Amino acid sequence: MIACLLIPGFELRAALRERPRLALAPAAPAPVPGKEPLGGPGTAAAELAGVQPGMRLGEALAMCPQLVLVEHDPATVEREWEGALRRLEDSGFAVEPEEPGRVYFETKGVERLYGGLEAALERALASVGAAWDPRAGAAQRRFAALAAASVARPGQALVVAAGKEEGFLAPLPLSLLPLTANRYAELEGLGVRKLGELAALPGGAVAERLGREGRQAWALAHGWNKQSGESGRVRPRRSPASHTAAVAAACESPRLPAFPAESLRDSSPG
Repeated sequence: MIACLLIPGFELRAALRERPRLALAPAAPAPVPGKEPLGGPGTAAAELAGVQPGMRLGEALAMCPQLVLVEHDPATVEREWEGALRRLEDSGFAVEPEEPGRVYFETKGVERLYGGLEAALERALASVGAAWDPRAGAAQRRFAALAAASVARPGQALVVAAGKEEGFLAPLPLSLLPLTANRYAELEGLGVRKLGELAALPGGAVAERLGREGRQAWALAHGWNKQSGESGRVRPRRSPASHTAAVAAACESPRLPAFPAESLRDSSPG
């Protein structure tokens, strides 16, 4: 299986590690220079006040006048993300980072190392650290693994069994798809807001209306196939030799406190 480990709002979390009191206040990433929308998810207090990712700055401040805008800190983000990746690799995981806060790995080897899929996912979560509120998902395909991680609770691991992908994805929002804002708006204008609603449309009609991007999104909504353009392999950033040494070290290291894992082998979310 392919696993995805996700830390939502990683950049803000990294910036706030040196300002822990601010983590309890309504705070959000400042907009990228030259752009109006907020840069990503805010703190729990900001979310409670109604501030949402992608919201325009004026709207966010009107919603929450006490909102603190946190400037981007690329150096801190890089340092903290590299630390998280190294902790995973030191525990035996051959990781492919996609962006800060999102990383993939194949589970076959670590299942043997830790005594099963759920145990391996628990170790991955513990390796990153509970302070980051990580969550994980595992499935036969990358997109389904990402979707599972996206709906998991902090510290939770969800597993989607082979053949259950389409049913699992059906009730999930379109925002999980790698689409441009214009494509999201176009689909919502057609009344399509869930992955299952997109999957129910004729593939040819979607391709004719939205082009290759829409065709790939339609394929992902079905649980992935060759038409989606999705890579079916994880490409670790470290060489096999260096990873073998990390696995050997992980075998000798003490077990870390584990998070509970939850399986979706026979059910869908909600």
